[in-house]
Amino acid sequence: LVAAFGSIASTRSRLEELQSNYSERLASLRDGLNQTLQRCGRPCDSVSLDGLAFSANFSMIPGVEQQLEALRDVSGSNIEADLE
Repeated sequence: LVAAFGSIASTRSRLEELQSNYSERLASLRDGLNQTLQRCGRPCDSVSLDGLAFSANFSMIPGVEQQLEALRDVSGSNIEADLE
């Protein structure tokens, strides 16, 4: 269980990092496309980039730090002796 929570915490962190990277890249791509559309002029007036968005929000994945700390406390205690 500790390993599972640890995996969730590290995966969440990695997903947030990737989200940030992709958002920055998407903004750069959108800027380049907008410049191309402006140079294109009238034939490209009907092209919209409104749908070009990165909609995943991995920061909404709840943290598991409190659960991890509780598991560490339990595993570090001498629960067997307490139960005898």
